[in-house]
Amino acid sequence: MNQELIINAEEQEVKIALLEEGKLLELHRDVLNKKFSVGDIYFGIVKKILYGLNAAIIDIGHSKGAFLHYDDIGFQIDQMLNLISSNHINNNQKESNNFENQENKNSINHILYIGQKILVQISKEPISNKGPKLTTKICIPGRNLILIPFSEKISISKKIKNIKEKNRLISYIRKIIPNKFGMIIRTAADNEIEKVLNEELIFLMKKWKKTLNNLMKLFPPVRVLSENNKTYCLLRDIFNDHFKSICCNNDFLCQEIHSYLSLIAPKKTSIIKYYKGNVPIFEKYGIEKQIQVFLGKNVPLENGAYLIIEHTEALHVIDVNSGMINHMMKNCTESERSNNILKINLLAATEIARQLRLRDMGGIIVVDFIDMYNSIQKKKLYEHLKEEMKNDRAKHQILPPNKFGLVQFTRHRVRPELKKINVNNKQYQNSPKNYIHHLEFVIETIIRNKNHKGIQLHIHSFVSAFLKKGFPSIQQKWLLKYKKWIKIIPRDSFRYTEYQIIDKNHEILLSSFYFH
Repeated sequence: MNQELIINAEEQEVKIALLEEGKLLELHRDVLNKKFSVGDIYFGIVKKILYGLNAAIIDIGHSKGAFLHYDDIGFQIDQMLNLISSNHINNNQKESNNFENQENKNSINHILYIGQKILVQISKEPISNKGPKLTTKICIPGRNLILIPFSEKISISKKIKNIKEKNRLISYIRKIIPNKFGMIIRTAADNEIEKVLNEELIFLMKKWKKTLNNLMKLFPPVRVLSENNKTYCLLRDIFNDHFKSICCNNDFLCQEIHSYLSLIAPKKTSIIKYYKGNVPIFEKYGIEKQIQVFLGKNVPLENGAYLIIEHTEALHVIDVNSGMINHMMKNCTESERSNNILKINLLAATEIARQLRLRDMGGIIVVDFIDMYNSIQKKKLYEHLKEEMKNDRAKHQILPPNKFGLVQFTRHRVRPELKKINVNNKQYQNSPKNYIHHLEFVIETIIRNKNHKGIQLHIHSFVSAFLKKGFPSIQQKWLLKYKKWIKIIPRDSFRYTEYQIIDKNHEILLSSFYFH
């Protein structure tokens, strides 16, 4: 499972693509000088108490105001507020209250009041017309450890299975961690040497002390600690032995990545490459084409089926459509038909898991798979979907198919959903270029998976003329790229986006329409 990180540094933002076996898995945007990012710590002021929602609106400098729910206030709130009151003079007499002696703390108005200063961390970026979501459960993440001020609890990743290793890590952390600090030991700490853990703890403590210094010097609303840029965060959270290449088109950023990687994985610094080519880096690695093919309303699957993805504010509906495959299976036996439907659904489940990560879709997701009546096949599909979702770092919960054949699950999203219009700042919907990329994807899949000879593409006359136009034409480029001549047959009876792919035995390999 080879993974690559391709970084396209532009004037105003940095785009980061995570590829797995050449396929786009995640796409991130790091807008330079962005004011609100997940992980940033702010010194804010309570602006409003929402009694009905048991929540508060905190002024951290955002036009909409940030949202803090009662459930996101940790048990360490008293220590935090006492720390703030000792460092800041507040004329409001409520500041001198002893929070520990209050009997009723089930409501946020018994903990906070309007005008109170508070330390908060962004847990969810501003999305649509909503402001940031906050928590007072402050944490400072590193690669191996997460430092938690105002806590004394030590936790360890469930992914570390070895009991002896768990005990070693917990025992060592208890020796070195200062009083009134908690710690989460991350999966990356598995089998890590004690010297590295100690150095990381010192580094995290320095970040916390910097936060406290800013807290004493600055007046709210203000940011007191900024999260590292997106490139560092990704390397910190996902870097592993599967990474074979990190390619960037900015020399300065390459040097910074080299410095960071020399700290967390010094043996892997050789995989960093500075891209100097004339062709844009995303085009060179085929990322631009994948963005255009896979981030639209219709997402093609390798066997001619496709997904239709519809979005609302909090609900996403995904329909698995078999395309023209149902028509091609009309002479199959019931058993063959059932197995073919299962194959389509399994392929769709794999693509859906990728789409959720790629777009960072959140909220409630409902998937309408092709109907299956065999309970064993339904269970197989459910288990396959859970397996494909294992590598998704976002919190999620998947329910088994209901009596209508729908699969429902929830996924936690912390950033605005990624769409083509967000990525490219222009609209690709219904683009002829998009259609050509779709055709190339389908042809490439057939060549790679089935190795058919004498492939013919039957398509509308106008599209046929476009594919044959110029030198080198698109048809000739396909020959150079795939070492196969794709014969293009114009068909006046076809609709503009209708096509058929036929082999030399006149067997229809794929018959479909393209809707985007």
